[in-house]
Amino acid sequence: MFGISTCEQQSGAVCFEAKLEQVWQAAVLSRCARSFEILISEFHCENFGKLEQKIKYIPWELYLPQEGELKINVNCEKSRLYHKGAVAERIKNNVNFGGKLNVKFKDDVCSVWLDLCGEPLYKRGDRWVEDAPLQESLAASILLYADFAKYEKLIDPMAGSGVFSLEAAKWCSNSVKLKRDFDFMKMPAFREAAFNNFLQKATPPFAGKNIEIFCSDKSEKAIKTIKHNAKDYLNTISISKMDFFSLAPAQNALLVINPPYGKRMAKEKNLCKEIAKKIEKDFSKCGAVILCPPWENMGENYLTLQTYNGGLKIHLKSYNVL
Repeated sequence: MFGISTCEQQSGAVCFEAKLEQVWQAAVLSRCARSFEILISEFHCENFGKLEQKIKYIPWELYLPQEGELKINVNCEKSRLYHKGAVAERIKNNVNFGGKLNVKFKDDVCSVWLDLCGEPLYKRGDRWVEDAPLQESLAASILLYADFAKYEKLIDPMAGSGVFSLEAAKWCSNSVKLKRDFDFMKMPAFREAAFNNFLQKATPPFAGKNIEIFCSDKSEKAIKTIKHNAKDYLNTISISKMDFFSLAPAQNALLVINPPYGKRMAKEKNLCKEIAKKIEKDFSKCGAVILCPPWENMGENYLTLQTYNGGLKIHLKSYNVL
């Protein structure tokens, strides 16, 4: 996709070589990525003198805008230069440009990365959220993991702010509605005309897929939030105030469920087990993915995949998926 053919998977990241224009396209259409960065320089460095020397001779005018604040995030691991604040200060003293840099030290090797997006990519635009919101990029990844496009219907009960329904609707829409900016738009090499031409022609990966999307929650406040968030997709998403346990049986549907847990679950003990019973009774010919805390056991019919949501460890319990 985007002309990117070779990727290397690393811990928490995917590395690839591409033209800058291809990265613009990937940042707009990927939906699962949190950010995109480009490697500007990498060098062995054991002291501040060499750090300043190397930083000074990087051709920053090719990468960074002349105006704006320079933001630097530093991570040091097993290196002689370990004081993050001191590293950031030395770099700022030698770079008179704006932008956001991620500087990583490991085993005395310094790599300087330019953040191309600015705000994390899960921030799509003007979404209202309910309690314990699910990040958009995680919701999109779960839909992809469950192969949502092969089903006739997506059922999103306990929807909260409706993130699963929104991500599915956007992924299947026929055009890209961009509601945010990216830091790569400030780069000297950015070509606005080419980018706008791309946006006019761009289609999401599952454009044209005819999937019925049903979104519900028993909270009136949540329903108002969902209707606000889905205002551009009201012809695609069916929204209803309804309790999950009142849903009618279905076939060839994918259920994506993010039930309350932790403090929000104090009054609803054994909720995940009750959800499992409902699925096996009324949705046995469907697929389902449920987000649960690690201590929940939904039974032998559910496969478990561990991931994180906002820094919290969670389990994805999947039923009839993969």
